[in-house]
Amino acid sequence: MGVFGSWRTAFVVAGLGTIAAGLFAYWYIGDSPREQPSTNEAEALYIETEHAKEDQALATPAAGRTNLLGFLRFRSFWGMLLGWLGFDLVFYGLVAWAPNYLAQARHLSLAAIGGATFIIFGAGFVGEIVGGFLADHWKASGGSPNLVMRTVLGVSGVLTTLSTLLLAFVSSPVAAVALLSSTLFFLRWAGLYWSIPATLTDRGRAGVLGGMMNFAGNLGGIFVPIIIGVIVQATGSYFLALMFFTASGILYLVSSLVIDYSRKLPV
Repeated sequence: MGVFGSWRTAFVVAGLGTIAAGLFAYWYIGDSPREQPSTNEAEALYIETEHAKEDQALATPAAGRTNLLGFLRFRSFWGMLLGWLGFDLVFYGLVAWAPNYLAQARHLSLAAIGGATFIIFGAGFVGEIVGGFLADHWKASGGSPNLVMRTVLGVSGVLTTLSTLLLAFVSSPVAAVALLSSTLFFLRWAGLYWSIPATLTDRGRAGVLGGMMNFAGNLGGIFVPIIIGVIVQATGSYFLALMFFTASGILYLVSSLVIDYSRKLPV
């Protein structure tokens, strides 16, 4: 946007990039480990053996277990749904309103907004990789699932919440961009949430559980732009909107801490 001076061109570039990524994924990713050229025989055999062990450990075959309502009885299930809801309230709220916030509250030019947006969401891209690396490295070093996940997601929730809270009290545009970058950097550690469905249930239903989690998050994604718009229009400022993001960060934090990452739910 800073180079071309046009939102329209920016959307075209983003759209073409997404199409290219989809075509690459279709070409590169196989339907099973054996279809992946980089997978050797030992790796494929290990995965198949572990899948067989998981299937044998189930009380009933995965394909026949359809009692999804049974998940509603468990705190971990609700923690997963509400945690992802809290994440999406912050993330999609910033996707929708960060450019307007930078223009109206921080008085940045169109070109400056383009550069700032790149920095902010680029920090989120880096943060997601860092969060995943930290969790994997700690687990590989012997950390227990609950200790690793609650600590990593807890740090993510605390620093996301703190960043949005401080954003309401700084006067410098540079500080505002830095805090928005901090928000996205730590918020995107929540990419770890996509490992939770497979943690809480068997392989045959992890996709369904992931869909339920994403449904809860996308409900927030649908309504949060409207909520923020109503708040800004009613109050004439972004202060309460930022407090809403702070409250959403707290929801993400608390929900992440109540999940038991050490066992599958007995459903």
